[in-house]
Amino acid sequence: MTGAPTAGPAGTPTPDPKRAGPPPVTARSTAEVTPPTPDRVAPPAPDGAAPRTPDATAPSPPDLLAAVARHAVRRPAAVAVRGRGGALDYRGLHAAALATAAALRSAGVDPGDRVGLCLPRGPELVAGLLGAVAAGLVAVPLDPATPALPRRLWAADVDPATILVTPGTAADCADLDVPLTHLPPPPGPPDGDPSGGSAPSDAEVPRGEPDPAPAGPPGVDAGGARRGQAAVIIRSAGVEEEPRAVVVTRADLAGPAAWLAAALPPGTLDRVPLDAPVDSYLALTQLAAALTAGGTLLADDPAPEPTVRIGPPGRHAAASADGAGLVLLGGPVTGPVRRGPALPGTPAPWLAWGATETAGPALAGPLRADDPQALGPPRPGTTAYALDAALRPVPAGAVGRLYLGGSAVTRGYLGQPALTATRYPADPYAADPGARMLATDDLVRRGADGVLRWVGRLDQCPGVPDRPRPPVVAEAALRRHGDVADAAVVAAPDGRLVAAAVARTGAAPTVAGLRVHLAATVPAPLVPDALALLPDLPRLPTGRPHPRAILGAVARAGSAAPGLTDAERRVAGAWVSVLGHPADPGCNFFDAGGTSMGLIRLSAVLAREFHRPVDVIDLFRLPTIRAMAAHLTGADR
Repeated sequence: MTGAPTAGPAGTPTPDPKRAGPPPVTARSTAEVTPPTPDRVAPPAPDGAAPRTPDATAPSPPDLLAAVARHAVRRPAAVAVRGRGGALDYRGLHAAALATAAALRSAGVDPGDRVGLCLPRGPELVAGLLGAVAAGLVAVPLDPATPALPRRLWAADVDPATILVTPGTAADCADLDVPLTHLPPPPGPPDGDPSGGSAPSDAEVPRGEPDPAPAGPPGVDAGGARRGQAAVIIRSAGVEEEPRAVVVTRADLAGPAAWLAAALPPGTLDRVPLDAPVDSYLALTQLAAALTAGGTLLADDPAPEPTVRIGPPGRHAAASADGAGLVLLGGPVTGPVRRGPALPGTPAPWLAWGATETAGPALAGPLRADDPQALGPPRPGTTAYALDAALRPVPAGAVGRLYLGGSAVTRGYLGQPALTATRYPADPYAADPGARMLATDDLVRRGADGVLRWVGRLDQCPGVPDRPRPPVVAEAALRRHGDVADAAVVAAPDGRLVAAAVARTGAAPTVAGLRVHLAATVPAPLVPDALALLPDLPRLPTGRPHPRAILGAVARAGSAAPGLTDAERRVAGAWVSVLGHPADPGCNFFDAGGTSMGLIRLSAVLAREFHRPVDVIDLFRLPTIRAMAAHLTGADR
């Protein structure tokens, strides 16, 4: 470490004017979004608890654009991306990306500007993303399949200079008040099999000479020299569903993908489905891993069979044995690993911890069926810390907050410098005085063997006065019940524990029986206050259980308040899913803690619940549970 930090009262770091971060960014260009550099605090590490340090000699991973260009030269006929609308081989994808980059520059979009991608999930989306990055722009996926209101809000947050569209998606973005740029048509079919039948292997290509550098139009970076350039903006909805735009650089994009390509057995990434939300880090990992490895990205295409599935444990932990490998990305496996006998040659499952703020996996390794909450080692160039509230490494056996440093740290949140400074504090253990680390939302226990094991999430471990109530204890007990296939326990804002369980196929557990099981296996203070059986657990797009939706579902399943009609109970459950707590049926939504954004979310929840359009203005005029229920059922007419 270099230099000693200054401190104010009680050891609080004192800001150094010479190291102050830049002013808030309001301009459209992302080129000026520079992370703040707060003061560094360097507490001593206790004996035996030194944080892991990255390998300073680790080589930089290959850039994604450079990887695609290399495959276009070495394996031009290999299929790069296949979708319902067709396929592009690597030669065609490289040409389509360069054509897109040239079209964007011709449209007058300046380097560093943000470009929305309102494109079909398939070759168009991949060519648009690579083309925007090659032109020095920042790609912002806008899924045309999402409802119009969330898409408008997301576009307003990121403020793109233009939006790439096709004739089939232009109407979806016509109301965004942003200039539209049409994606150039794909290049003509190359010589040979345009669908990419049998691609030549690297062994069939002479290796004695370096690959020629691919050429591109003026102003287009076809090979990937600008590693620190902002490349993509992805969305982190978080538990509160407030969208956060995370800025991902080209180096951030390359690192996780190159690591997976090098660490997984050969052939694992030959055919990778693109099945995650296009604005998520899961989709970014699927795309980058497949293209870095020279595999085929399967976008909205049911055939051929994938060689690997990359997705959240909640979706894939019980995957059938079909010969596909498994990379469980997003968090630990909190329940039993149920996987049938693998076909010969099937790679062993991998468990990878990642988040939007790391743009992909940061820790990963083979899944240990007997210890599924054990996190693997960090990827090359990455640090993994278990720190206490004073940023000191916790001793063996203790629980600390998971912090990540080194190459896993993305640039931060677009237009939110205060939040970036909070979630990306200075790394007190890095040799670089300007290095930052990411404060994750996860708690881990540091074992005597140095392995970090997941304990729970910060947002799921609030405490009531003098009595912390971690939900993971009751959740684990429910999952151990023989009739339960899945379970989640959520800590409500008022300190109550709310549990939801899903019955195993063919079983018929009862709420009363599960309560007896919990009373016999869980300390009394940790027994949930509310419990309901649900047909399935509501989940976030990343596959993680959706706390607010679970609160609402349990409230709907268990609400039996006298005097409430069925419609009022359904509306009350929707309020819980948005507010995070119950409210009196006669209380005004805003008096109960609601906000304008919350009212917009409530309209979407009620529209799904009642299978009809719900106008936000009507909810504003009718701000109570009883009034909303009467309006939605026509009882007020």
